Amino acid sequence: MKKILRFLIALLIGIAVCLTILFVKDIFSAQTPQEIYKILSDAFAVPGILLLLGGVFVWIVRQGTFSGMGYAFRQIWNALHSQKYRDEHKETFSEYRERKSGGEKPSFLYLIIIGSAFLLPGIIFSILFILI
Repeated sequence: MKKILRFLIALLIGIAVCLTILFVKDIFSAQTPQEIYKILSDAFAVPGILLLLGGVFVWIVRQGTFSGMGYAFRQIWNALHSQKYRDEHKETFSEYRERKSGGEKPSFLYLIIIGSAFLLPGIIFSILFILI
């Protein structure tokens, strides 16, 4: 149920962004098919790119790309406290990475799937915009 809820929330966010762009660009006042395709391309491409890049960013973070920065901030935080606190929270970088890599991590594939589902019509409408 939790997985379905994630898909639905991502889908609703994509639809909300898509509808917002459609109404802000006023699709109902578009005169030519080329204008309609341009607005539809923008409306589908923007949420598609945002969701897809969000999923890719989560994947990059999960690979440990920013763990060095997290460790550095943790060390700065520890340095601001008393010696007793520093002694209690002392750990090496390898211990920090091991601690952070442990545990179950929720899936991010739903962002990539929903983002791709929005991006595909955006690409199709972009091609139609170019051809007409």
